[in-house]
Amino acid sequence: MPNASVNMMLTPKPAAKKRKKKGTLKARATAQKKQVKRQPVVELSYRPRTLQDDAYILQLTRSQLGTIHEQAFGQPFPDQQFLQYIQSGAPTIVIEQKGKPIGYYSYLIGPDAKMHVSAMVIDPAHQSSGIGKRVMAKLEEDAIAQGVRTLEVFVQENNAPSLAFTRSLGFQEVFRIEPNTIGFQKRIGN
Repeated sequence: MPNASVNMMLTPKPAAKKRKKKGTLKARATAQKKQVKRQPVVELSYRPRTLQDDAYILQLTRSQLGTIHEQAFGQPFPDQQFLQYIQSGAPTIVIEQKGKPIGYYSYLIGPDAKMHVSAMVIDPAHQSSGIGKRVMAKLEEDAIAQGVRTLEVFVQENNAPSLAFTRSLGFQEVFRIEPNTIGFQKRIGN
């Protein structure tokens, strides 16, 4: 009988504590999961390319797009033609993290309020971390500030990761250029 009275007196309180603890443990587990999923936002900086950046830009582009170019066109990546393009004055922006380059983008703006994004390449060590989407969001903001109403990109049809990325940003396929290029556009601004 003494056990019965003890149980009656303690049952309500321990049950309440257990529920509270379960809720607290569950809340802690959820918070920990959120912390694990949340990656720290890494500061990026952007600056115009300099002549000293050209070797890095060429090497990064060749390593990321050389095989795709060769498969699409049956020719090696055109190093000299690419260097002439980036040295032509086309806006080319180096993306940096903690003062070190991690990628770049380049574009041309036409008289029809259209920006052709010639390239956006991120070092593989920084891909799939959201940096590409952040870079494209910044590029879109800058384009709107410059009066651009349409963004345009060309992607080789054998470049599945770039096709998926481009579509995830809301670009729509609008034309094809033989033999293997898909033209995408996205309306921006008002």
